[in-house]
Amino acid sequence: MAAPHFHKERLAELMQREISAVIARELRDPRIPSVVTVAGIELSTDLRNATVYVSVFDAGIPAADAVKALNKAAPFVQRLLASRISIKHIPHLYFKQDKSIEQTLHINQLLKEIQDDVE
Repeated sequence: MAAPHFHKERLAELMQREISAVIARELRDPRIPSVVTVAGIELSTDLRNATVYVSVFDAGIPAADAVKALNKAAPFVQRLLASRISIKHIPHLYFKQDKSIEQTLHINQLLKEIQDDVE
């Protein structure tokens, strides 16, 4: 049963690279900042849906607004993926904000406060 899992991981990696390239080079929406990182992709078991986790690095544009704009642009991104990746069905894309960086910064801040209290 290792083969389907391996295929799913490879497809997710390929989609991550291609979606990153599309966002960086093809999208012209002012609501989408210039620095958007695709942190990861979670594919459903039937490969029909993909949750794309993105990190937004622009203080001037709220991350929630950028994610809304990316979800509006999802059909365009899917069409470009279909032309670049040859698989039977291109998954429907759902963009979500990746909060792992913010959580890491919060944990580091808490650890720093604890260290300051100990000293």
